Amino acid sequence: MIAKVIVNIPSSNIDQLFDYLIPPEFCDFASVGSRVRVPFGDANRQIMGFIIELKDESTYIGDLKEIIEVVDYEPVLTKEQLAIANFIKADAICPLSRILNLMIPDALKLKTKKFLTVVNFKDLDAELIQLFEQNETILYKENFKKYDNRIAKEVKKGNIVIRYEALQTVKEKMVTKYVLNPSFTYRNFDRLKSDLQKDFLERLKGDIARTSFELMEKYDVNLAMIISLSKKGYLDKIEEKDSRIKVRNIPVEKRIRKTDNPIINQLIKSMENYEKPILYVPKDENQLLESLLQVININQKKNKNTVVIVPEILSSYKIENVIRKNTLLSVALINSQLSIGELLDYYNEIKNDSYAVIVTTAKGALLPYQNIGTYFLLDSESDNYYNDQSPRYDLHKVMEYVSNITHSHIIRVSYVPTILEYTYGLKGHLDIVEDFDKNIEVKTEIIDLKKELQIGNNSSVSIKLLKMLQINKAKGKKSLLIINNRDYSSYVICRTCGNVMKCPRCQISLQYNKKHNQLICPACSHRMSYQKNCPICNSTELKFGGIGIEQVEEDLKENLPTFKIASLVTNNFETFCNIEIDFEDGDIDILLTTSLFAKSILGKKIGLICFVNIDAMAKAADYDATYRAYSALMQARMKLIDINDATIVIQTYHPNDEYLKDFLIGDYHSYVKNELVVRKILKNEPFYYINRILVKGKYEEIFQESYNIKQSLQSTYGSKVFIMGPTYNYQYSAAQLIIKHQMNDISEYYQKIYQNYQSSNVTVIFDKYPKYI
Repeated sequence: MIAKVIVNIPSSNIDQLFDYLIPPEFCDFASVGSRVRVPFGDANRQIMGFIIELKDESTYIGDLKEIIEVVDYEPVLTKEQLAIANFIKADAICPLSRILNLMIPDALKLKTKKFLTVVNFKDLDAELIQLFEQNETILYKENFKKYDNRIAKEVKKGNIVIRYEALQTVKEKMVTKYVLNPSFTYRNFDRLKSDLQKDFLERLKGDIARTSFELMEKYDVNLAMIISLSKKGYLDKIEEKDSRIKVRNIPVEKRIRKTDNPIINQLIKSMENYEKPILYVPKDENQLLESLLQVININQKKNKNTVVIVPEILSSYKIENVIRKNTLLSVALINSQLSIGELLDYYNEIKNDSYAVIVTTAKGALLPYQNIGTYFLLDSESDNYYNDQSPRYDLHKVMEYVSNITHSHIIRVSYVPTILEYTYGLKGHLDIVEDFDKNIEVKTEIIDLKKELQIGNNSSVSIKLLKMLQINKAKGKKSLLIINNRDYSSYVICRTCGNVMKCPRCQISLQYNKKHNQLICPACSHRMSYQKNCPICNSTELKFGGIGIEQVEEDLKENLPTFKIASLVTNNFETFCNIEIDFEDGDIDILLTTSLFAKSILGKKIGLICFVNIDAMAKAADYDATYRAYSALMQARMKLIDINDATIVIQTYHPNDEYLKDFLIGDYHSYVKNELVVRKILKNEPFYYINRILVKGKYEEIFQESYNIKQSLQSTYGSKVFIMGPTYNYQYSAAQLIIKHQMNDISEYYQKIYQNYQSSNVTVIFDKYPKYI
């Protein structure tokens, strides 16, 4: 039998299947989706791969190498995951192995040792019993290969469990448990003088091993008694493997009543008549959370599970906490702050269908979920759903495919949908359920910064804003200031020669961080010490341009010395919670943060939200720039809906911009209409697809190959494509082409280009969803 294997070499662009012979001893359990250890290359180095296909014969002309080991008796990749991986590969045009690596925990990639654990000695194959030699768990050894068929059968029967351990990163979590030593207790029971201890031991007869906490809870005894009885020999102390996560399942339908909200009922009706993905635009956070609970309840009644995908870590903790407290269901929480071991535990529990609800960031979106009724994609406008490293895919599109092959619902949720997403809905590709409220009245104040300059105020904080902050504090309320730059300034320029300090890698302006006296690249995070002289002309006449949180905080402390001012610039959950509590109930008067973190901040005492420099968002070199500004403003407005006498303050040099006018009247549809007029003229989304091709390699070769690709596209499609470039992209160290087109089948041609360059000295990267160009 032949296995077609994709080899797992993350640093390589190898993207083809290799034929390997399956030795007879592996034939019975070698399966599609299993990991294998294979010899690769002239040196026959041993690497991991995945079986993608099984064949009776090979078309390869030459001697085939044999698989060294089939690592898994049961596949780690499901049929659905392999189908999803092939879908992503066809759409993103990238190596298959990189996609497969997203679908399993890192611990399974780092596998170094395999362990066999007997669950049922009684029914175990007699020959295998000899291997264990009365041990419950043994290390799998090379000389066990002749028993692989027998082991595979016992695994299927449930008599043996396979465990993999990556010793350098994953350690089993152990827990101490206590159980009655019946023979010792029988012989020495009368020696005990304490009636309480005797009573405890009497009640403990026949009970299973339990932790000290469980014993204290069940038998109302203290820890000292348990430890004392253990030391004396009445209790045996044992160490058992324990999951790092806990599973709790309590029915939810008894706790959640049917809703009378007409929009939520419309959402439920759309699910019942489901024909296409749903775009859900809730009025506010309360409506969203009620919708989530209602859908979870419906899925529970149908014995279905729910996956809630969120764009960032803070949202994952917040949503998990709300669902768990309102439903008491078992909720899995997956994000990048999990240890490798914790993610492995969650992975195993998910494969066993142990969770009714899973809350995950994009990191866990492709795990092997079981029995899913509904996928939610919260804050679907977020850029975090677009993977900007290989594989470069759009999670919206992937989850739509997942819902099709698993016969589940996919609900995109956004308070302010992107222009592209909303237009897709208007064209009938999405079922729109919306609750835009034009009558929301939140006082809005626009401050023209040009007038501040005219009166000699060069500070980042206007005089009017300072007065409003003082009034807000006098009312006992808090102020939230939003600046999308965590550092002191956006750039540093020499007044003498005009040189702007740039990143040596990306050629992007470096931001100045005053706290650490460093220049930091916002793209690649490159850092360098700040020298107080120009590297070109050695002048010390340097100017900080643009504003950041550090600068605003400095200006506020100078002008408002009695105010307590804090900043939030980290996604650490504990830090966030502490600052949020102090902001709501403590001494913090003014909190400075970015628009990303501001979305997660709650507070009934917020009386003022200010966008210190809205132009930094609205005037960015990005066709989505005004949308980002408009969306941030709408998010702030929703935060203040239920707060009396609250104000949004907008500092800008362009008070008459169209997006601001649409925001002031609260008309999202008018904003979309005006934006579409501009985008049609500029040939931007949603009228044109925008793709990017990066060509990496030797500098003298990449431009020639870029021109070849450009000419190939132009000769094939003519005026149907608009191609800009090639130019040099310093961030990616590559020649770059930007392609605008209106064709749905261009991926097929991209695929041909990709295949043509598989054996080339240059690497061609396709990015169909570039968010920042």
